[in-house]
Amino acid sequence: MPVNPKRARLLVRGRERDGAVFYWMSREQRVADNWALLFAQELAIKKRSSLAVLFCIAPQFLGATSTQYKFMLKGLEEVEAALKKLNIPFFLLSGDPAEEIPSFLQSHEAGALVSDFSPLKLKMSWQRSVAQKIDIPYYEVDGHNIVPCWQASAKQEWAAYSIRPKIHRLLDEYLVDFPALKPHPFPWPEGVENDWQARESAIHCDRMPDLIWAKPGEKAALRQLEEFIDQRLVRYQADRNNPVLNGQSGLSIYLHFGQISAQRVALMALSSTIDSSP
Repeated sequence: MPVNPKRARLLVRGRERDGAVFYWMSREQRVADNWALLFAQELAIKKRSSLAVLFCIAPQFLGATSTQYKFMLKGLEEVEAALKKLNIPFFLLSGDPAEEIPSFLQSHEAGALVSDFSPLKLKMSWQRSVAQKIDIPYYEVDGHNIVPCWQASAKQEWAAYSIRPKIHRLLDEYLVDFPALKPHPFPWPEGVENDWQARESAIHCDRMPDLIWAKPGEKAALRQLEEFIDQRLVRYQADRNNPVLNGQSGLSIYLHFGQISAQRVALMALSSTIDSSP
């Protein structure tokens, strides 16, 4: 099943050329259930070109501490390992994405760029800056929302009751299962090695204790989801606001870092409801 083309929008028409397709990973830090990565692979296969994923670590990001950075980096190490099995290299950059991304694309003679959708002003400013500095096709894919933001509504909504019907009307089209990411048939011509220690050393943030109650990565995120559905979903409505009970899903941190897809959460929850009904 191909990716619904309405999930993507073209930010820069650019000039068609040979060269690898690069997926600039940011908000969606996972390999599985990632519409942007799937779209990038479809584009690369159509072009008969290599596919690569790049991530740029900003040395400072909206007050994030070492706790958040370390959780994110551990998850990205898992991303690198999973991509390697699929013939897709992972490049870890460091610095201002507005400068590093265009420079990297130019040095690698990129053929196209795909990035995640994010409503954060800082990330939108990075995207605008990158778009002004490149002359290749540049696509943005909303892999975070079940219904792509620009399809849900054409205006700024101010109340839940006004946007909910618009989203519900589109669920049959967008709340579908994900196709599998394939081993890429046009492999990268050489090996890629990332200096994780050097990238972590370049981060400038407050040093805080490591997180101990949640293990990072998409595998851990999926285990947390399965545990929640098996053990706590049936009582979620009654227990979720009781602070003395373990009634929450524990998925917020994984959704925040994009280590699990909200669409996967919805699909599995719905499947569980259907399977458990009399």
